[in-house]
Amino acid sequence: MLLNTATTSRLYPATPVDVVIVEDEQTSRRVLDRLLLASGYRTVSFGTAEEALSWFDQGPRPQYAVVDLDLPGMNGLQFIDRLRFHSPETHAILVTATDEQTLTRKTRGLHVPYLRKPLDFNRLLLTMTGTADP
Repeated sequence: MLLNTATTSRLYPATPVDVVIVEDEQTSRRVLDRLLLASGYRTVSFGTAEEALSWFDQGPRPQYAVVDLDLPGMNGLQFIDRLRFHSPETHAILVTATDEQTLTRKTRGLHVPYLRKPLDFNRLLLTMTGTADP
């Protein structure tokens, strides 16, 4: 995907934007964390939904949460449901390698944007800035 200068300038925040990453796969979590940091976002990362919820209980309210669907223990959709109660101002984005049919079944009736793995980082940035196609 090629991006022009006007599009690219909208992808990077003018002021720091906080993002929580909930991803059990350590390499994916680390790469996503570094890419977001290099793009001007402030990040905090967790390997489980339970760890992330414990952090939210301490009061932080990031603008975005990038959440893997298939997590050990509480899954990503369960986490997002709890997140809506704990931090309604946090916008969740689901990421998954789950097949389309299963994903459609699991997200039926839910209004949560999702991206497929392998993750297209520019698409994530477009989703976070609200400029992605529906």
